[in-house]
Formats: sequence, structure tokens, C-alpha cells
Amino acid sequence: MNKNPIYKINKLQEGDYSLVIDFVMKMRKELFPMLDHEKLPQDLLHFENYYIQPNHAAFFTVVAEDGNIIGSIGVIPYDGRFHQLNETCPLVKTAEVVKCYIDPNYRRFGIGTELSKIATSFSCDAGYHSLYLHTHPFLPGAIPFWKSQGYKEILAEDDPVWQTLHMVKTL
Repeated sequence: MNKNPIYKINKLQEGDYSLVIDFVMKMRKELFPMLDHEKLPQDLLHFENYYIQPNHAAFFTVVAEDGNIIGSIGVIPYDGRFHQLNETCPLVKTAEVVKCYIDPNYRRFGIGTELSKIATSFSCDAGYHSLYLHTHPFLPGAIPFWKSQGYKEILAEDDPVWQTLHMVKTL
């Protein structure tokens, strides 16, 4: 793709989420081939409970001119599930950025930056004080991208497979 794509970013409302879930699972399979792709993760299985019903959560999609989903990002309350962070960086009033995916054919057009800005704006409006996310060195360009969006490293795990990097951005 040579020219900037035409697209629209939507905040999902109540409705049919099957195309969104299909996109997320397709991206997840490409980026994380080591995961079990036969069953849906809890947040996708209960999509409305995680992203639509709570006022302090949201899911945004990027839709191309042809109607196909080419990007996504979710914002949910951080639930403290990474216990190793509790001592070094207690995350209070923190949202977690999840499911940030851009179709490989649409990368490097600024779509990820727009999604990051939307997630930040939504989180500020929802009363959060910080944003948390984790990423991995094997995801192409992820760490430099998130650093360019104002995220700081708070913990790098030395697990041989995941090497999870935990990051926070103060709002």
C-alpha cells in the first residue's frame, strides 16, 4: 500500500461483535502463534461485559474504506493481575490498554498513534490517573512505538519465551 489509507475510528456500542472478535483473533494468531487459538479469551467471550457496559471501559476499531476492520484498541480497568508489579509500582486508578492491533498492510500510516491518543483521551475522561500495558520484544516495533507514546518501562521480565515488558504512562 503506497498511499495513506482512508479509514474511520469507531467506539463500539451495543451490537454484533463477531467481526471485531474475528479480527482480534486473526491478529492474535499471527502475533502469538504459541497461544491456544481454539478458545476465546475471557474478554472476547464476554465482550459486552468487559468493553461495552462499563462506563470506564471502551473498545475502538479502525474501519477501512472497504468496511474491513484494520485496527483495534481496548481500554479496561487494570485488575492487578500482575502481582510482581504491586510492590514496585502500585497501579491505582489505572486503565489497561489491550488488544492494540494494526493489520500489517496498514502499519506505518499513523493509525497506532491515533489509537493511542484516543485511548489516552478516553482514559483521562474516565478519571484514570495512568495507563498500563505490557508488550514483548518479539512484537515488531512495539517497544519503540509505546515509548514514543510516552510510556515508561517499569519491569522487564527475563522469562525465556515472553520477556514481558511492563509499561506505564502517567495521565
